[in-house]
Amino acid sequence: MSMVFCRACGKEIHETAIACPQCGAPQQASRPGKAIPDGVRGWSWGAFLLSWIWSIGNKTWIGLLALIPYVGLIVAIILGFKGREWAWKNKDWASLDEFNRVQRQWSKWGLIIVLGIFLTGIIAAIAIPAYQGYEQRVQAAQSASSP
Repeated sequence: MSMVFCRACGKEIHETAIACPQCGAPQQASRPGKAIPDGVRGWSWGAFLLSWIWSIGNKTWIGLLALIPYVGLIVAIILGFKGREWAWKNKDWASLDEFNRVQRQWSKWGLIIVLGIFLTGIIAAIAIPAYQGYEQRVQAAQSASSP
């Protein structure tokens, strides 16, 4: 087992210590049995839409499987359902409020990026054919005006 530093006094303590033996400060180390409080469970749009990026930011390394072709969609759906719980277990959070604030930011940016890409695609689908039609009309006008 390894040693870590106390969150309050900075003294070196064992990684499984629940409280610091020097100052008595409780330690919030991530452990497999870490309890999940009410308000953590639920769908995560940030994890679903930004799967591998969200995984790095929340230390949920299984989400990197989203980079594998054909597996990515399945992993994104699983992250949508279980991502918030995994993020709570894998990263140290100061409070539930901080956790929810950060996850809302991930969701907001995921929606902004996906909607931005979607709208850019729609604009391109309209603008490219319109521009091609414009070029054809210009070429037709030039060939008609040439003797």
